[in-house]
Formats: sequence, structure tokens, C-alpha cells
Amino acid sequence: MKGANAWEWAGLLAAGIAVRLAHVWQWEQSALGEVAVGDAAHYAGGLGDGGWYSRLYAALCAVALQEETGLWVLRVIQVGMGGLACVLVWSIGRQLFSPAVGRWAGIAAVLYGPAIYYGGEITPAVSAAFSGLLLLRGLVGSAGMGPLRAGVIGAVGGVTALVDFRALFAVGAALVWVAQGSGDRRAAWWFFAGAALVLGLGGAVWGWEGLVPSISGLGLEEMAMRAYLFWHGAEVLGDIDPYRAAAPSWILAPLMWRALLGFPFGLVGPLALVGFLVAVRGEGMDRYRALPLLFAGAWMLGSLLEEASGRSRLSAALFLIPGALAAIPLLLEKRQRVWGIALALVVLAANLPIAARAQSSHDTWAGYAYRALDMKANSIAAYERAIEAEDAGIRPYAELAKIYFDTGAYEHAAEIYLSLVQRHAVERDIWVALAESYLRAGRAEEAAAIYADLVAKDNEPTLAGRLGDARAAQGAFDDAIAAYQTVVAVWPDSHRVRFQLARIWEQQAALDSAAFYYGIIVGLAEWEGLVGWRLAQVLGRMEKDNLGRIEKLLRDVLADHPDSAPALLCLAGLLHRTGRHEEALMHLQRIAAVHPDEHRAYGLMESVYRAMGRPEEAGRAAELYREKRLRQRADRRVLGNLKALLQGGTP
Repeated sequence: MKGANAWEWAGLLAAGIAVRLAHVWQWEQSALGEVAVGDAAHYAGGLGDGGWYSRLYAALCAVALQEETGLWVLRVIQVGMGGLACVLVWSIGRQLFSPAVGRWAGIAAVLYGPAIYYGGEITPAVSAAFSGLLLLRGLVGSAGMGPLRAGVIGAVGGVTALVDFRALFAVGAALVWVAQGSGDRRAAWWFFAGAALVLGLGGAVWGWEGLVPSISGLGLEEMAMRAYLFWHGAEVLGDIDPYRAAAPSWILAPLMWRALLGFPFGLVGPLALVGFLVAVRGEGMDRYRALPLLFAGAWMLGSLLEEASGRSRLSAALFLIPGALAAIPLLLEKRQRVWGIALALVVLAANLPIAARAQSSHDTWAGYAYRALDMKANSIAAYERAIEAEDAGIRPYAELAKIYFDTGAYEHAAEIYLSLVQRHAVERDIWVALAESYLRAGRAEEAAAIYADLVAKDNEPTLAGRLGDARAAQGAFDDAIAAYQTVVAVWPDSHRVRFQLARIWEQQAALDSAAFYYGIIVGLAEWEGLVGWRLAQVLGRMEKDNLGRIEKLLRDVLADHPDSAPALLCLAGLLHRTGRHEEALMHLQRIAAVHPDEHRAYGLMESVYRAMGRPEEAGRAAELYREKRLRQRADRRVLGNLKALLQGGTP
């Protein structure tokens, strides 16, 4: 390419890169641009439904997506591919039709909204389109193709098929094309060798089963629907709405129309058919003009095995742009106008937008993005919009409820979980989450009913333990003890359940049983600080002479937990009771230093001072006791009101 041609393709390359770079820069200012969502979340972070994905593109993501650079490096690579794709469209248009068609096709590719949009998405759409256009350009004008060129083009076809399995059908068609059109069968063998080498390496690295999606259970009816959707176009994808996602980009928003030039082809497809079919009837028909239609058909055939979305159609749309631009002047010619316009209207009638929306899915992923950015209010608002949509699935409910649960708004969490179980058939984990929300919200009766039903269906010890917690919160201590003992019988080492049993026995004044269960777990390092002082209290309430054992127990606790306020308080009370007031005062003063709001320490301190004959200090301690007790009561009221507000109740 020399002279004016060089300036032309260089200008298209620069314009294509500039437009896409401006869009990416603007889009990264939004939550959906800053966080990988939808299918992009699978490639960027392994999130997804486990369906087919491009192994080669995933490898590119593993290299380009680093924590220090985020998504920017991969997007810049895709911007470069997008710019080069515009040049390839220009070159194909010039080669198949005329310099004018090539020029306008290149400009259309620069400004084609879906191509710009997918340049910012972390999906293989742009990579597949670029490599597919490179394969198509290599085949255009391939008469007399030499073996080396054929081998290189075959390797390009293999790479394209690794990026997008749909290209396998295009590679097969290209092999036949080379064999019939090159005039040299060696070229076909070299093409086959190049493609086979690349595909063989891909199969060895990722496994053959990973190169194409599974077709198990795929019926003819579904395949026919996918073929129709490929041409017709489900206007909105299955994960995020590209029209809404494009809104933050002032470059892209005007170029994303819901009709005509929208997803996937709009007018591109019908006009391309007119352009190519008119060219077929023309006297100067070049057989290579059928290649773009052949490639678009191959992509459609591949989409029968998997999704038929805007991503899978992007490559085919770019293949057809030169034909669409060539059709416009043809339709203006009188001799072509009548049948051409009639054909365009017939094809366009089957291409009117489908009302296939992704409202709930889009808002669900928006909520995910906002949550990843720690924008909880925005995340909650997005998830609430998602669950209001008719197509709302399980995920937005579960994510919204989890946010409420994690922030202590248990009443709200219970409401969302309840709506979810009423609207969808859910797994056991959702019922457990609902019961847990009820229990945390103080609605023990509803929690106990759910746990009882779950235990009846699946007598799992963990569920029985939570049923015991709910019964205990209800005050049904006999039922709680029965549930806890069921757990202990299966899991003797369930220390949490033993602790709960001991607490119930303590509340029921069954001190021997409480001491027995506390005694089992007090020797465990992780339980000593919580259980030791409680066991000391139980032993102190028993009529036996346990003072020596109690003192040793408390000192053992304080050896490992020197700042434990309950243990310090119990030991100070024991020392005061046995007349060792100075040592008791020392422990009380430590509580005052480490836990200044512990009002009980000042109450006991008053008694110790009076026993020591120090009435002034006793008076000050009594005053501090009253002051801190009143403050604690006020704080409890404020916290109670706040908790009620968080849970959606009345303060």
C-alpha cells in the first residue's frame, strides 16, 4: 500500500484506535467498566456458570490481567485489535468491490457501535473478529496461493478456531475453497497442515473436549431457534444490557441504537445480502465476493452448538459490512431498485428487534460490581431493581439478602429470603439462611419451625444444633436440650453445643450438669477464656467448698487472658470474700484501667474500700458506679433503637 492508500489505512487505524481508546477510558470510570462482570467475570476471575469458554483467550487474560494493572492492559490490546480490524474491513472492501466501498466500509467499522463496545469487554469477541477478518483477508484474491502463504493462513485459521470454536466451520470451508481455487493442491495440504498444527497444540495443552462446547441433549428445535436468533438478534445479551452499559461513554452512546444498526446486524445483514446477491447477478462477478457470506454462514452454523448472542455475531457483522456498503449505490440504480428494495424489506421484516431483555441480569451484575467497589448503597439499589424485574433469578435475592445480613439488618435479610423461597424452588442453603436471619432478628419461633422441618427431612447434626439454638431463644429449654443432645450423641467433640448445653443447665440451676459440661471444654485453649470464669461462677453457686479450686481456675484463665474482665471481676470478688482486700483492689483497678466502662467493677470497689476503712474512696467508687451504669443503660437504648432501624422495625 503506497501513497494515498497508506494515508487512508493509517488514518482508519488511528481513528479506530482513538475512538475505542476514548470509549475504554470513559467506560473505566463506571462500575461496570472498572469491575469485570457477566462473562468477563469468568475470564477475569473464574466466575461463571461453567459453560464453554475460550481457552486461548483465557490464557491471554492470565498473562495480561495483573493486580497492578487491572483490566487496562488487556483492553488496550483489544483496542489495537479493533483498530487493525477496521483496516482489514477496508482492505477486504477494496479487494472485493472498489476503493470507495473499502473506504466507507472502513469508516463504518470505525464507528460500528457493537465493535467499539466489545473492545472494552473482557470477552473473546474482538479477538475472534480480528483473527477471522485476518483469515478472510488472506483468502481474498488467493488465486495462485503458494504453499508458504497457505500454511500461514491455515495457522491463522487454527488460532481463530482456538479463540472461537465457531471458526472451525470457517476453517473447513476455507480448506475446500483453497483446494478448489488455488490451482495447486499442495496449497490445500499446507493450509491443512498449518491449521492442524495449531489446533493440535491447542488440544494437547487444553484437551480436545475444551475446544468445543458439549452438544449433549441439544435438540433440533433448539438449534433451529439459535439459527433464527443468530440472524434476527436477541437485542440484549444474557448478562448485561449493552445499551445501558454504554450510557457512561459519550463516544459510544450515540452509536448504540436499539434498531437498524443495533445488535447484531440490524440493516447490516439485509443490506449485505442485497449487495452480495446483486453482485452475483452482475457481469463482473468475482467469486471471492461469496467468501464473506460463506464465513457468516459458518459462524451461524457454529452458533447452533452454543449461544447466539451479540458476541458470537460480531465477527459475522464485520464480515458483511463491505457488502452492506456496496448495496447502497446498487439499490439507487433503477434497474435494481424494485427487486432489491423488496428483498431488503422481506429480510428486514425478519430482523426487527426482539424484546429479549436482561434487566434483572444487568442489575444483578451492577450490584456485584458496586459491591466489589465497596459501594454498598449502590449495590443494594441495583439488587433491589433486579428483584423487581419479571425475569429475576435466584442470585439477586441471595446477594441482596447477604448484604443485609452482613450489615446486621437481619429483618430485611429475612424479608428478601422469604420472597426468594416464595418465588423460586431453592436449595436447602437458602432455607438455612432464612432461618438464620429469623434467629438473628429475634424471631425464634419462625426460625425453629424452619429448622425443625429441615431436621425432619435431613437429620444433620449442624441443623439440629441450630434448632437447639432457636428453641433456647424461644425459652423452650427442654426441646433445646433434646436437640443439643442429639448433636452430642453424633458429634461428641461439638464443643459449641456442649457450651450451649452448659449455659442452659446453668440457667435452669442444674449446677452439677452445667459444671460437668463446662469442665469438659475449659481445658481447651480456644474455650478457656470464655468458659473458665463461667465455670468459676457455677462452682461458687454450689454448696460444696470449692473456693480453692475456683481461685486456681481463675488464675489459670488470667495467666492466658490477663485482661479478661469477667475473670478479673470473679477473682476480685473471691479475694474480697476471703478477706484479701488489697489484692482484690489491685484486680479491680486493672479492670478500671483496661475496661473503664465496666460499672460492676466500681460497685465491688466500693465494697472493698469500705471493708478497708476508706470511706472517701468508697464514695467516689459508688458515684462512678451510678454514672457508668446510667450511661450503659442509655447506650443500650441507643443501640437497641439503631438495631431496630437496621432490621426494619420500630425503635
